[in-house]
Amino acid sequence: MPAVPGVTKVELHDRRYILDEQGLIRGQAVVLDRDTRSPLAPDYQIEPGTAIVRRRGSARFVHAGHPDGERNQPAAISSLQPADPAWANALITVSLAPGLGFPVLLDANAVDNAAVVDQLNQSPPFAANFLADEDANGMVRIRTRDAGAQCRFHVQAAIPAAFGPNGAAGHGRDADYRLTDAWADLLEPGNGPVHYLVPTVLAGHFDEAQILHLTPEARVVLTRRGSIFR
Repeated sequence: MPAVPGVTKVELHDRRYILDEQGLIRGQAVVLDRDTRSPLAPDYQIEPGTAIVRRRGSARFVHAGHPDGERNQPAAISSLQPADPAWANALITVSLAPGLGFPVLLDANAVDNAAVVDQLNQSPPFAANFLADEDANGMVRIRTRDAGAQCRFHVQAAIPAAFGPNGAAGHGRDADYRLTDAWADLLEPGNGPVHYLVPTVLAGHFDEAQILHLTPEARVVLTRRGSIFR
């Protein structure tokens, strides 16, 4: 067929990023944010097999490496009240698992948040796995240094008012990473950049070389769901 003047013909070739049906889990369709970009030209055409993640503060998704994309979160526990003189000389034990605890004995100067945070972080066994600081509500907060759904820990203090009579448990969270499963065109002639509804895949047997925007963290989350990469 002869070319039509003024009309550009574009052929889209699907990327074979799914190797077979082994462990394939399809997710709900999501809306790609118009700020999503492909590493290939043209960058407004998002190929199947692009790693995406939910945008912070939004229901829409962007490519996995986008600076506004959500990231895995550490497990975190905040105290029930700010530190006060009752915390002095108290024992705080942070445990990754039953029988695997890191006890920190506070001294007589641990009478406020700053002193408690400093003494916790000065303990080498504690500091190797956790970070203490003050949260936005003015409470003592303890977080895992690693992030993601695999992170969990328990904290207990000799003062029940600090973290409760039975202590408290914290769990990390994975960001919502997934792969696109169809083409998405984020540029509408005459209207400019637009959002686009696209089907997604949560896990499967993938050809890693064919996946775009696959960050190390996205790969970890997809693997945790049962994905296999070749």
